[in-house]
Amino acid sequence: MLRRTFSVFLSEGHKKLLPTIRNIGISAHIDSGKTTLSERILFYTGKIKSIHEVKGGDDVGATMDSMELEKERGITIRSAATHCKWKETPINLIDTPGHVDFTIEVERALRVLDGAVLVLCAVAGVQTQTFTVDRQMRRYGVPRVIFINKMDRDGANPAKALKMLRERLGICTAALQIPLGIAHEFEGIIDIITRKVLYFDGKWGETVREVSEIPGYMKEDVEVARRTLTETLANLDPKIEEIFLEEKEPTPEQFDAAIRRQVIANKFVPILMGSAYKNKGVQILMDAVTKYLPSPPERVNVAERFKETVDEDNNRNREKVETVKLESDDDKPLVALAFKLEETQQVGYANYIRVYQGKMRRGDQLLNVRTQKVIPVAKLVRMHANSYQAVEEIRCGEICALLGDAGLSSGDTLVRAIPSGAPGFAGDLLLENMFIPPPVMSLTVKAKKQIEQKPIEAKLKHFCREDPTLHMGTNPETGELIVQGMGELHLDIYFERLRREFNMDTIVGRPTVNYREIIQRGQDFDFVFKRQSGGAGQYAHVKGSVEVLEVDMTKETGTKNRVVLNCQNSEVKENFQKTFAKVFPLTIWPKGPMALAPLWGMKITLTGGGMHEVDSNDQAFKNCAQALFDDIFLKCEPTLIEPWMVVEITAPGQNFSEVLGEFTKRGGVVSNSEVTTEEAVLTGDAALDKMFGFITSLRMLTRGVGTFSMEFKEYRPMTPHAAQEAINKRCKELNRPPFLLA
Repeated sequence: MLRRTFSVFLSEGHKKLLPTIRNIGISAHIDSGKTTLSERILFYTGKIKSIHEVKGGDDVGATMDSMELEKERGITIRSAATHCKWKETPINLIDTPGHVDFTIEVERALRVLDGAVLVLCAVAGVQTQTFTVDRQMRRYGVPRVIFINKMDRDGANPAKALKMLRERLGICTAALQIPLGIAHEFEGIIDIITRKVLYFDGKWGETVREVSEIPGYMKEDVEVARRTLTETLANLDPKIEEIFLEEKEPTPEQFDAAIRRQVIANKFVPILMGSAYKNKGVQILMDAVTKYLPSPPERVNVAERFKETVDEDNNRNREKVETVKLESDDDKPLVALAFKLEETQQVGYANYIRVYQGKMRRGDQLLNVRTQKVIPVAKLVRMHANSYQAVEEIRCGEICALLGDAGLSSGDTLVRAIPSGAPGFAGDLLLENMFIPPPVMSLTVKAKKQIEQKPIEAKLKHFCREDPTLHMGTNPETGELIVQGMGELHLDIYFERLRREFNMDTIVGRPTVNYREIIQRGQDFDFVFKRQSGGAGQYAHVKGSVEVLEVDMTKETGTKNRVVLNCQNSEVKENFQKTFAKVFPLTIWPKGPMALAPLWGMKITLTGGGMHEVDSNDQAFKNCAQALFDDIFLKCEPTLIEPWMVVEITAPGQNFSEVLGEFTKRGGVVSNSEVTTEEAVLTGDAALDKMFGFITSLRMLTRGVGTFSMEFKEYRPMTPHAAQEAINKRCKELNRPPFLLA
């Protein structure tokens, strides 16, 4: 009785606490200062006692970059979660990578977060990965605030960054602050809502000092910014519109209430400014997080209720029945999402979980809805980078981790394991999974010591469970181990982890582009397959057409090929038709004849044919499908398509012409360039194959200063000459006869 009373007391306490919780992520283009910002947040909230820099002179490094590789390279490789408290607001914080190779870390973090901070560099403004992060935030409807960082740097231009946000990203936004000084003259910020100047005193900027008197030369700028904010909100918020039409000024409280309403509605994004490295503006950003971003109950979260059926082949199929709105209530049936699996030497296996409804206790039995396996909750923790704090229970709206190898994968739905039909049963609910981008590069891998081959394969399988964008398979012809990923850096990190963490050395082959095979014209067919071997032979006659099926070249998912059966049963028996149809998706389309790449965009329509009363059987129609394809494929004018990337290059202004020349020499097509004496930013498209080794050339041209990033854009057809060269090269690698296009 006492335990139940205490549990009710805790539940009531959590209900009061729930509206104050913030689950936020920090996302941005690489080198915009996300991890530096996270370090300051942890310091100002009292989570850590001292500040360490991402690229500092000590051996400690930033708290959220716990991997040795992160500290060495000065970049975030995998997202890190922590929890802290700002004033009276509990905050679950995830710091995410900025490099496009690790974009899945951003994807799965934003899938479970209620709000986000989008960080921009005050010098560069909107960059390539900013577009990616913006799309990810829109995909999951994540409300956000924007922090324009690095206001202390030469070339800082917040007005330019704001303009880029409006024009390039189409964001409805306005500044809540303007800087007091720029670059080396940056002293503090002016809050245009309260009309106060904010200085950040102390060794680490820990004391926020407010001054009511705005410098005379800044007063007009403040009033212009305040009018812009008022007019922007008046176009969105009826209450501010009413005040505006009455020619009155909103109070700070009215401003804050309107901003919060429109941020949660995803109609407005406020801009704040500062310099995390110089310890200016971070506390005000945290105030904005608590004031404007939503709590768990203010976000709409849904699950799909499904009905499971078993078909004639004993395959289980799930059919959506309805959409169910989840409630942020501890007393409702548990519904949670496993959004990330990670293995570290310090912690072991950590399964990161977001609880949307109900609560999870140590000792509970959970059901993985995807696999229908029961998982015991042995150890429940709150993570802090690479350390943790054990807890007895986690309630709705919170983020936690389940320690131990529970057999989970990213995107698994977890509910309480109770019998179907029992009160509180939620085993027929599925949460929407996150978007997983396709891999764009592959390498061949083998162990330096043959005895280590199997352990390396086993460890790579574990990495693939951790990272859905990492794929592993075996070439069926050569037996080579193939590893696929998002780019050179992505794959290099995993091979380096094998060497450092597990003392396993590998030999890595040259990157291989993930080509796709297509046809460019249709063809009718009337094909007879005969085979005699002395006794009963094989006979199959098929009529129909091959058509070019239009596919979305920007996506890996979706229908790429189709077989349509419009043949009468009297001409070809139904079971023979199905046998004929199955050959294409099972054996032909997954590995095309040119480069053993998947074949896209083929529609086979069977309209007629014939049978022999003795010689027609399933095997005859199976062989007929393959023979037909071999006969007709070249007539359909096949070619290869290759992945093209959006490329953004940043280099010193004086090196622009050399960098431009190197990019265009590789077949790059420039879409935009911005050049100043200090910095040049070039954006364009290029074939992935041509960008291998570009970083080496770029560093030579810019004395190690230049950087670039790539993101998959779409597949594009290759010229016949280029396609034949790629086919010849691939066939040579596979030690097979070359396939000739003509």
